[in-house]
Amino acid sequence: MAPLCAIFRRFLKRKGLKFTTERALILDAVLGKADVFEADELLAEMRDAGHRVSRATIYRTLKHLLEAGIITEVLIDSKQSHYQLSFGREPKGHLVCVETNQIIEFPLPADLKALRDRVCEEHGFDAVSARFVVYGVSPQAQQDEA
Repeated sequence: MAPLCAIFRRFLKRKGLKFTTERALILDAVLGKADVFEADELLAEMRDAGHRVSRATIYRTLKHLLEAGIITEVLIDSKQSHYQLSFGREPKGHLVCVETNQIIEFPLPADLKALRDRVCEEHGFDAVSARFVVYGVSPQAQQDEA
């Protein structure tokens, strides 16, 4: 946590914001997440752990963590934002079942990363983030329909 804590502190300082106890607790909870998560899920888990933190503080802190490049937003549906820790991790792809909202994470193959880099280079872009999401119907949902 120490390197990310320092990165987040520097980010907040550049923005003229303070690294509060609540922000530290939220950062720690996010660092404990292995999978994709929602803000309200994070809020419930923190409250269950006895931490007093508001919904607004969660959402503002997640926004700052996004801007700092510590987490990324995973586009799963248009109703709810989903996040995942991204700093220092290889990019992942996601399979999303449109019927059950099941999410399956998978490593991106090197040729997909090469495609991203080639397209960026052709257009003069520096890649800072990329997402690969496939929407479909899972085998379980297909069985449930039959």
